[in-house]
Order: sequence, then structure tokens, then C-alpha cells
Amino acid sequence: MLTAFLNWIGNYITYFPLVVFIGLLLGGLNIPIPEDVLVVMSAILSQGEKASIPHFLTALYAGAVISDCMVYGWGRLIAKGTISMGLFSKVITKENTYRLLKALQKHGVFTYIVCRFIPFGVRNVVSMTSGFVKYPFYKFFIYDLIAAICNITVLYSLVYFFGMKGGHFMKIFGIVMFVLFLAAGAYLVSSGKLFQFADRKLDQEKK
Repeated sequence: MLTAFLNWIGNYITYFPLVVFIGLLLGGLNIPIPEDVLVVMSAILSQGEKASIPHFLTALYAGAVISDCMVYGWGRLIAKGTISMGLFSKVITKENTYRLLKALQKHGVFTYIVCRFIPFGVRNVVSMTSGFVKYPFYKFFIYDLIAAICNITVLYSLVYFFGMKGGHFMKIFGIVMFVLFLAAGAYLVSSGKLFQFADRKLDQEKK
């Protein structure tokens, strides 16, 4: 069954970069399509003979950044009152806004890089909140592009090269280790430790 499915994918693999790109754009519409899953899937499929690595990476980079810009746009529309905050009230909160502004003030692009490696919707929260607080779009675009390149390249390479060199065991090991890294990052954010350094610095400046 699995072999037949993989063979079917192999016959149509040249179309999958487009599928990945569309999937990422749907994420920009707040449809819950995990970006990391698409990256892992792309890395695995790239090992096929008919696959084009540049096509997959182009689809991933372009789709991720355009998707984030779409979410940023949602935040700007909410700030202008063009659309109601109703559905996004759990995304844009005073706490998220306060933390993001302080983190950007002190850490700049590293805020986007760190948050990019954290799953469970953190990326959308950062992008939408950036738009809501009217963070300059050119800065958002550059920072998000850098963060996307870092995140996608690391995860894609991890899965691709471990899969090529170590077979299925190393591929699974690489994915598990990356998931653990993401879980650790999620814990830091949920506990507020990620921003404690910025909090202390700002408090000292106020004094």
C-alpha cells in the first residue's frame, strides 16, 4: 500500500512544489496548514529522482514569506478597523503586543528568527501582531525573509541529509530532535522566559 502510494507520488512529483506553494498561501488565510509539515514533506520528496530541489526550495521560501505578508496585512486591516477583531481576539492580545514590541526593540531580527522555529501558530501571532502595531512593512519583510530562510533551510537540510545518509532511522531521529527543539522553544515562550532579558533591560532603563 505504502509502496503504491510512493510510486503514485513519484509520477506526479514535478507538480508538488506548486502544491506546497498553494498550501503555504492557504496558511496566510489562517487555514491551519502546518508549515513545518510541508517543509518536511518537501525534503523527503526531494530525494526522488524526478524531484527538483531548487523548485521545492523556491516554493517554500516564496510561499512562506508571502503567507506571512498576508497575515501581516490582516493585522493592519484590524488596526484600521476595516475588519472586526472578533475571530482574532485570541491572537492579538495586549500581552502579545507588549512582548513583541519590547522584543523587537531589543532584539530586532532575532525575535523573528527565534519565533520562526516555534510551532503551534506562534509565527502567525508574530506576523499579525506586527501588522496590528503598524511595524514598518519593509522591516517586517526583511526580518521575516531572513527568519524564513534560516528556519526552512535548517529543517529542510536536516531531513534531507539525514535521510540521504542514514536511511529511515536517521531521518526519523532528525525529525524527532527538531521537534524536541521546537517544543523547548514553545516552552520558553509560554513561560515568558524568552522575553525576560528584554523585560529586565527595559525596566532598568525606566529606572
